[in-house]
Amino acid sequence: MSAAAPVVQPTAELMAFAGNGWAFREPVRAPARELVLATVLRALAGAQSGAAQIAASDAPGPARLRARAVGRAAATTPLYAAFLTGIAAGDDATLATPVVAAALAAGESVDAAGATVLDAVVAGTEIAVRVERALGAAHRERGWDTRGTCGRLGAAVAAARVLGLQREATRDAFGIAATAASGLTEARGTMTAAYIVGAAAADGIEAALLARAEFTGAPLALEGRRGLAALMSATFDTAALLEGLGETFVYPAIAANVPSSPAAESLRALIARIERLPSIREVIDATIP
Repeated sequence: MSAAAPVVQPTAELMAFAGNGWAFREPVRAPARELVLATVLRALAGAQSGAAQIAASDAPGPARLRARAVGRAAATTPLYAAFLTGIAAGDDATLATPVVAAALAAGESVDAAGATVLDAVVAGTEIAVRVERALGAAHRERGWDTRGTCGRLGAAVAAARVLGLQREATRDAFGIAATAASGLTEARGTMTAAYIVGAAAADGIEAALLARAEFTGAPLALEGRRGLAALMSATFDTAALLEGLGETFVYPAIAANVPSSPAAESLRALIARIERLPSIREVIDATIP
């Protein structure tokens, strides 16, 4: 009698990857630096856009945890800082943008080192991209904006890693974020498209903070019978999600599509050595006029 095939648990595999205790290798960190640079430069270029100005007018007051959005001197909550950075990055933001926005804001709120934030970007973006691939074209064809669905999951993973959550708490954050996953491609071309990115970043941080306070989430939020995959896609490719996880990285490097300027060159040089920064606040400081 043959032995039963081992049960594959995608969420458990993803959380094991997200919470690994070592720093990612240089070939993996290199594209992450490009993602951070691209997001910061896009957000800096759009910091005074109409959408960003409207969103900033409703910023909450003093809070225990404080952070700043890219290009804005006023401190606010890490959730709102991530929200403003995501909105400022604009409608052409990528799947990685909510991940980077969440990692930066969560990182500043706890004065995290640059290397900590960068590794959170690696983990969050890799998971977001793998979930997008696993959900397949059917997910996008249904009208879902993957920056608001998969990007939200990546943002939660990144924030959880920055905050030092253990594996079970990271799984809870992932489950909380999966419940909030949303975003319609119908909104493209309106301010709401940028809002989707900002909301995904903010929700990622909120999910991590709730999980840190022992708020629980569905353990099978992705692959469960009534989980995200079942409800948001006609197909779900577990192999695309897990094959080579932690060994072969699939997330892409993205060049910053922003005109050259002294500020951009200064940020490029700073982010090139982000692993050596004792505090991620140096990056945010460099974006403040």
